[in-house]
Amino acid sequence: MHRDHDNDPGLADEIASLRNAPPSTDLWPGIARQLEPRQPRGTLLIRWPVAIAAGLVLAVATSAGTLIALRLTRSPAAPAATTTVAAAPTAPAGTSPAVAASFAPADSALAGAINDLERAVRSNLSHVDPEARNSINQSLTLLDQAIAQAAARQSAAPNDPRVASYLTSTLRKKLQLLRTVSELTRRES
Repeated sequence: MHRDHDNDPGLADEIASLRNAPPSTDLWPGIARQLEPRQPRGTLLIRWPVAIAAGLVLAVATSAGTLIALRLTRSPAAPAATTTVAAAPTAPAGTSPAVAASFAPADSALAGAINDLERAVRSNLSHVDPEARNSINQSLTLLDQAIAQAAARQSAAPNDPRVASYLTSTLRKKLQLLRTVSELTRRES
């Protein structure tokens, strides 16, 4: 094998004079800075234990908020508001009486779709096993109660958009439950 310093005697002398010595300063801090991953400014690095703890805090806070909201809806003022629904003007034909206080066309349309789908579901519930039927009936009863409470709140505060949104949201939940049950009863029959 041919080496470059074999042809150049000066280079061979220089190579021979080299000593194995450590550098005069420690080079590692500069190298380590270049190896660290760089995060964009404003990036928050969260480790998995912290993320799990944050998730648990969110779950507890959500549960507590739901519990408080449920207790507020079961307050003594709720039965008095229910009587307001009965005094409200009647809803268009084919809509639920609980939605009578709403006057919103979208809520009336939702109530009409719910009534149609509920009739179809109730006629097919005989094809479902008794335990599932009881569960479906309980869910529908709870949703009917929530709709009645939401309608009572809306009649008490007709200009509050949060109350109107809650009523619409509750109606959509019942519609979604009825759609799901309708699919299940179609498969069963």
